[in-house]
Parts: sequence; structure tokens; C-alpha cells
Amino acid sequence: MGQQSSLVSSGKGRTIRWPLFPVVWTVAWAVLNAGFQFSDATRDYKTVFLQVSILFGLIGLLGWCFYAMSFSRTTRRVLIVVTLLLFAACYYSIDYVNDGDNRLIGLRFAWSPKPDQLLKFPVDKSQADQWEATPQDYPRFLGTGYWAEVSGVRLDPDWEHNPPREVWRREIGAGWSSFAIVGDYAVTQEQRGPYELVVCYRLSTGEIVWTHADEARFDPQSLLGGMGGVGPRATPTIDGPYVFTQGATGIVNCLEAQSGKLRWSLDTLAKFGADNLMWGKSGSPLVVEDRVIVNVGAPASIRAQEAYDSSLVALNVHTGEVEWTSGYRTTAYPSPVVVSLFGEKQILQINEHYLTAHRASDGQVLWEHGWPGSSSGDASCSQPVPLENNRLFLSRGYGDGASLLEIKQGENGTMSAEPCWVPTAKPIMKTKFGNVVVRDGYVYGLDGTMLQCVDIEMGQSVWKKRRQRSLGHGQIMLVGDLILIVSETGELVLVKCSPEGYRELAAMQVLDDSTVTWNNLAFSPPYLLVRNAEEVVCLELPVLE
Repeated sequence: MGQQSSLVSSGKGRTIRWPLFPVVWTVAWAVLNAGFQFSDATRDYKTVFLQVSILFGLIGLLGWCFYAMSFSRTTRRVLIVVTLLLFAACYYSIDYVNDGDNRLIGLRFAWSPKPDQLLKFPVDKSQADQWEATPQDYPRFLGTGYWAEVSGVRLDPDWEHNPPREVWRREIGAGWSSFAIVGDYAVTQEQRGPYELVVCYRLSTGEIVWTHADEARFDPQSLLGGMGGVGPRATPTIDGPYVFTQGATGIVNCLEAQSGKLRWSLDTLAKFGADNLMWGKSGSPLVVEDRVIVNVGAPASIRAQEAYDSSLVALNVHTGEVEWTSGYRTTAYPSPVVVSLFGEKQILQINEHYLTAHRASDGQVLWEHGWPGSSSGDASCSQPVPLENNRLFLSRGYGDGASLLEIKQGENGTMSAEPCWVPTAKPIMKTKFGNVVVRDGYVYGLDGTMLQCVDIEMGQSVWKKRRQRSLGHGQIMLVGDLILIVSETGELVLVKCSPEGYRELAAMQVLDDSTVTWNNLAFSPPYLLVRNAEEVVCLELPVLE
């Protein structure tokens, strides 16, 4: 044997070379891990692979120890079974809190109540009697346009001498919804125990004005699905006297804005026979004239999709009656978008592997364009962004990046999408959870976890900034010539919006960094609402006259 150590098991005279298993496992892990490091498409699974490899490595090492030691065959088998049961008990007794790259940031015992289950059911005591639209409203997901932008206001960037003022702060139920704001009222969705809630807060004080509750709880339990967390995902849409919502299990509600009284409700998954997505329904309702458009999705079975036609549906605003249904594709996580192309209103929807355009009047599919992404793995989450001259900007994570499309119309009236550029050598703007903002021919967004500026016409990166502390998979908003970012760890960062380079003007921690912040910002000057799945804070931002 020379210098190589050995163990001899009893009864068999077997020589066991003890370094073999640890060396093989370490080398295999190092090789595979190095492969993950060089691949953007698989980077998001790196941590999961690390955790699983460590777990199986420990199990294998213990198994080797039992095999090598002087135990009888029966004893070794009993020890191995007991060890596996102990590992399984430990695994299923712990809930893992992960960030957007699946890195472990916290642990909780599985039997302990989740934060939302400890919250009391809110008691509403009043009505929104002063409900009235204003020019400062932020009435739906991403506000009033195709990206999160608030114009007509100038922020004071000198937060050292004139910092944002905390107006109020309170616990909130779980979920990734943002706020829709009209006047002095802000409406969001949240999970509290067994109830999925629509809650109207008074913007200036934080008091709860009214609530609506559905007995529904979305809590993905699978290994990857569970990383998405509990609760609703979509942001309410306010249109005139109504509030429209879609819950994580596909329940669509129309509520009276002043009182929260239910006008109509529809369980879309049950009604149309669709299956839910791994991370739940996240599309915010889209109101187009007298219809509310909702992405429903499709059955998981490919065979069942053959005769399916309710991927996207239009409901009557006043009654909830179905006005049209269309499509057989499984929808992804973005919300539907309305755009006018060649004089015709169209509804754009990101689906699995496709961008699909429906005619707004009857839902007919007008054109489609291949766009990667499934709903249970490399999911598409970023909104399609309509631009001038019948063009669309698309972006997504998982190594794919961005593309600029031009929609063209043939002599016979048919439409098609043709790429203006598709950077394949080095993908740009790989947005995973967030969206982008556009200003003066440049698009800004989080390429992975780094803020990036891209020249729209050229399809080239102008600059990209890796920040310490990392922005993570946060959210972005354009305010005048400044960019507001809420990082994944709850830090509010103010950056100059300029192609000249990254220039950070101010930053402050506004939410607890022990959990993740994936919710979009909502801003009705001077009040900014920042929330995650456990708390919400209202800040009065310093505004220049």
C-alpha cells in the first residue's frame, strides 16, 4: 500500500482506500461548479446544486464510514437507513429563505408560523369617501405607462442635508404585489393566514380603510417553487370607480373603490380549466375600454391544449361576463400590455416560448414571435416595452438578454415581428425579476444584479456597474432625470439617469435586509411606498419646487 492509508473491514479481509470517496466527490463538485460559473443560463441553479451536492456528499461520506467500519452487514444497513431518515427529517423540518439567485439567507422551522400567519386579520373602519383621481396618481402596475416612470417632478438628490422622511411604517401580509394609488388611497394585495386580501390603506397615515378577503392561500411547496414564497403576486388595477385584482390562484375580483364591496368575482382557473404556474398567477388585470383583460394560461397537458382557447380572456368590466377567449399557450409571468400597431389596438402577452399579439376587439391572434422561457424553470418575468415606429423591446434573464423587434405589415395585412438586433455573442440586459426604464434613446435596467445602460438603436451596452453592496434582483423607477432603485436587500438607491456613466447620488436602508424585497415601487409625489412580504414604509421624498 506504500503511504496510502487503508482500513480492513471485519470478516471479509476487504481493503478500503479511504481517500477515494472524498477525492472523487470534491473533484466532481469543483468541475461542475466551474461549469456553472461560466454559464449565465445556469448560474441561477448554482446554489441549489451546491446545497444538494453538499447534502449528498455528507450522506455518501457517512455511508462510506459505515461501510468501512467493523460493523456487521445488518448493522451497516440499519445505520444507513437511520441516517437517511434523519437527513430527511432535518430537511423537511426547515423552511429555507432564499434570495433571487437561490442563495440561502435564512432558516425557519417548518412547524413555526410564517410571519403572515402571525398577523391579525385587519379591521376596516371606514370608507374611501374622498376617492378622487388626481394628476399624481399611480393607478396600476408600473404606473401610467409602459415602464415605471413619474414625470413632472424633480427630486432633491442631496439626501445628506434633505433626506427622505419616514411618514409611517407597518407590518404587512405576505406577497409580491405593489401598490396602486389614487388620491390619498393606496391598494395592494397581501396574504394573512388562510385569506388572500385586497387592502386599501390611507396613503398619508397608513391606516387601513377597507379590505376584501378570499379564502385562498398560495404556498408553493416544491423545492424550486417554494423559493417563490407565499401570497399574491399581481398588483391591483384601478380604473374609475373600480379596483380589479387577480390573486395567485387565479381569482379575479372587481371591487367598488370607495368601499371595497365586491361587484363580481371569477375563479379563472376553475372556469376555463387551466393549471396554475409554479410561482402562481402574477399578471395584473388590464382594462381596455369596457373590458378587463386577464391572462389565464392553459392546461399543463399538451394533449388538453389542442382544443383549448382561453389563454387570454376578456371580461365585461361591469358584470364579469366573458366577452371573448383566445389562445392555447401557457402564459408566463408578465402582465398583458395594450399597444396600437398600424391603427389597431393589440394585446401583447408573454407566453411560454412566445410573444403573442391578440386583437383587442375580439382576441384573435394577429402574430407571434418566438421568445424563450418556460413557467417552471427559466421563467420570463419582464414586460414587453412598446417603443416608437412599431418597435418592441424585450428582455429576460437566464442568459438570454434583450432583443429589439420591429413589427411589419405585409400587403395582405398580415403582421410579423422581425429582430432589429439580437446580441448573441454577449447578451445584454438580462432582466430576471425586474423591468426596464427608457429615456432619450437608452434603456436602463438590472442586467442580472448590475445596473446597465444600453443604446437601443445599436443594441450595445454603454456601461454596466457592479455595486457594493449589490443591488441584487431589485426594482427600478424613473423620476425625471433620476433613477430610483429598491435593492433586493431593501436599500433605496438614487442614481443619475445618464449614458455618460454610473453616478450614484444617495442611498439609504429602508427595509429590513433579513428578507428579500422583490415588490415594485409606487410613487405619488411626494409619497413613495416601498414594501416586501413583511413590512411597508411610506417615505416623503424631498421634492424641488
